[in-house]
Amino acid sequence: MRKNKMFKIIGLSVITAGLLVGCGGSSTTSNTSNISGAVLKGPFDQSTITLYDAEGKEITSTTSTEGEFKLTKFDLTSDYYTVVTTGGSYEDEQTKQTVSMSGTEGLKTLLTKAELSAMITNSEYIAMTPETTIFAELVKERLDAGDDLVTATTKAETLVQDLLIKSSSPVSSLQSSDKLLKKGNLVKAGASSATIALAKNRAISFSNLMQDLGLAPDKVFDIITKIKDDIKDGTEDGIDLDDDGTVDVKASEATSNARDALFTQTTNRLMSGDLSDAEREQLESLGFDVNASRATATSERSARDANLTAEIDKAKNSSTLPALNILKTMTDEDGDLTDAQATYTLTAKTDVNVTINTPEGSWITPMWRYNDEQLPVIIRTNRGNAMTLRLDNQLDSNSTIHWHGFKIPAIMDGGPDVPVLKNTIKDYTFTMQQPAAPLWFHPHPDMETGKQVYMGLAGVFLLEDDISKGLEANKKLPSGAKDITLLVQDRRFAPEANGVRELQYKTMAMDSDGMLGDKVLVNGSVTPKLDVQTAQYRLRLYNVSNARNYDFAFDDNRSFKVVATDGGLLNEPVEVTSITLGAAERVEIIANFANDNVGDKVLLISKVSSGGMMNMGGMSGMDRKNSRNGMGGNNSGNGMDGNNSGNGMSNNNMGGMDGMASSGQGFVLMRFDVNETVTDDVTLYTQLPTTAEIATRTDAASAVNASNPRKFVMTMSRGGNGMSFVINNKTFDPNFVNEYIAAGSTEVWEISNASMMAHPFHAHAVQYQILERDGKPATGTDLGWKDTFLVQPGGKVKIIAKFDPTINKGDYMYHCHILEHEDAGMMGYFRVGATGNVGN
Repeated sequence: MRKNKMFKIIGLSVITAGLLVGCGGSSTTSNTSNISGAVLKGPFDQSTITLYDAEGKEITSTTSTEGEFKLTKFDLTSDYYTVVTTGGSYEDEQTKQTVSMSGTEGLKTLLTKAELSAMITNSEYIAMTPETTIFAELVKERLDAGDDLVTATTKAETLVQDLLIKSSSPVSSLQSSDKLLKKGNLVKAGASSATIALAKNRAISFSNLMQDLGLAPDKVFDIITKIKDDIKDGTEDGIDLDDDGTVDVKASEATSNARDALFTQTTNRLMSGDLSDAEREQLESLGFDVNASRATATSERSARDANLTAEIDKAKNSSTLPALNILKTMTDEDGDLTDAQATYTLTAKTDVNVTINTPEGSWITPMWRYNDEQLPVIIRTNRGNAMTLRLDNQLDSNSTIHWHGFKIPAIMDGGPDVPVLKNTIKDYTFTMQQPAAPLWFHPHPDMETGKQVYMGLAGVFLLEDDISKGLEANKKLPSGAKDITLLVQDRRFAPEANGVRELQYKTMAMDSDGMLGDKVLVNGSVTPKLDVQTAQYRLRLYNVSNARNYDFAFDDNRSFKVVATDGGLLNEPVEVTSITLGAAERVEIIANFANDNVGDKVLLISKVSSGGMMNMGGMSGMDRKNSRNGMGGNNSGNGMDGNNSGNGMSNNNMGGMDGMASSGQGFVLMRFDVNETVTDDVTLYTQLPTTAEIATRTDAASAVNASNPRKFVMTMSRGGNGMSFVINNKTFDPNFVNEYIAAGSTEVWEISNASMMAHPFHAHAVQYQILERDGKPATGTDLGWKDTFLVQPGGKVKIIAKFDPTINKGDYMYHCHILEHEDAGMMGYFRVGATGNVGN
């Protein structure tokens, strides 16, 4: 459970605000009075602004122009008044879409005669927000139920305050300022008080709310009504978003999550120096020391950079780096390599004593392994082969083997719906019918995946096909000893006792947010080295960490070419100087040492980045209640460097707590020692044959839901039991199918991240093509086959999938591949075809 308190940065834009100015100080204003105002949610344009009395009689109205309006000539003779917007349009803050209200009512507020008179006397502003709209509707319902005006307004304000505002209050020291606001200048840039700043945050967060719920911006007024209905009796029964009779989310959780989601956008812009003067003023109105926070973030980044530089110098000059372990390739048990069949047995065991080699020496760590091997194994096979893969589960608990990235029937996919009981055996049988790819396998039992993978159960599955083998044979790809698989994973070890260091799993409160270690292993060793020739090498990089992101690069910033992603070779190699991989992502890169000299030492590193895990610091001067906040405004921002988001607080020279390096920490991963000059006989391919499946992009227009993508929204929220991790506001139910897909269909999916940290989204069944990232067409490595991809905070990725009617049948998984999130419920089932294994 996260214990630290973080504060939520306040939103710049508001939903609606009305400015009233007039002359005279009496409780009844003459009919020569004028009332001016401004309506801002984008802002409202060409919206009718109407003032009604207690009987519902129209007193006066006008039309807004770019948010400005003026109401004229009215008397104050009624007990209370409502102000209502009708029609017009506005620009949604998050999507930047123009929303037309087509003559429908929008926002409202309700003011007593005394309140309105005082506002006119004092030249104060009327504030209209989603909360005032809910308040006004609640008052009307209480009046209809027989309450007097004082009782009705008191009850309504209490409901809004207690169930919507107090439960999501961002700053514990400012809770008294975080309250329903019916008056105040919410239009003016910045904020004159903490109350106004907090009201702006709540108002703008309704745009985030719609994104969190996966709903179109123009449905916001429907949601406002549903929230009102949810809280009106004082008890939250929950909101049924799609009117299917099932509760999807509670109002307090939905509004709290929306305010939280807004945090990431502003935090990133704050730390990158991308805040307007008005936004800085708004933060400062809350007592937030903007300059100190920016300085702290800069200092922490500098410290990380300095730490990595020192580690690079140390590794360059070290004479004690261990040799890189080369992973063992298993042998087909049937002994016939030409029969298009392959059989392998994987026996899962605990307490296998594994030697961990480091530059400072070695130790023994008991791990879980397949077949008593020191390291994960490689299975290598060809497209078209019929596989028989036997799991002999000798663990003390249920397990499975999930075939990650495979296009196979769901019943053989190794999901949690088909557990392999302890001390039992299961055969997975299927035929490989997809392109050559760097696939892998790992356990996938419900609520135990993180632990079993962390303890050491995983393996590599290298699939070859005629195209990949042809490229190797024709010297278009490095092969043989120059084709090297590198498994990168971070781990945390207990202090040594009698030469043994135990693995530590979830020993810190923050580990449930994503397990981070302080040692990064490459093929089971810390900072290993490999002797290389002056030639090109094919490095198959696997991020098999439970949660950590890596920004792979070389220490001299040399460029390299990416030739494959999760699901196979790229149609054209992509040249880069770094590439970020979230948990479970893979790439194949070509490292070229042809221009190096004998004696040169080249380091593979993970660069310092802005993180990707939850924001841990950079907030000065506040009693921070939660790790998220937001300001809104026109520049939402989605990250500091495009690779990761969130900022880790450095507590020691490793950038984290003892035993845990923060997510943005830089690492030296391994060293390449150039020891021989040769003539490289490989000329890297420039384009795959036209017969390659990846050479043809799937047309989005061919999807059955091209105009209405299937939506998946990843969110996180806090509660009495710690953080919750959900998709589409639902936690994983092992007996429930969340999504249904017609057999043989092509679908477009849209995955949004409404949380404050990056999530690697993984879907089973097939390999997917990315169509768009944050509204921009896919480019570079996003053009490859993907089964896992990072979605940045506030980000959105649109993908397309073709489900093969002869293969894809049954119930598959989609989930975050931060394994602690998956185990906590950030996961669901989708069924392809009419039947499956999961009961509803």
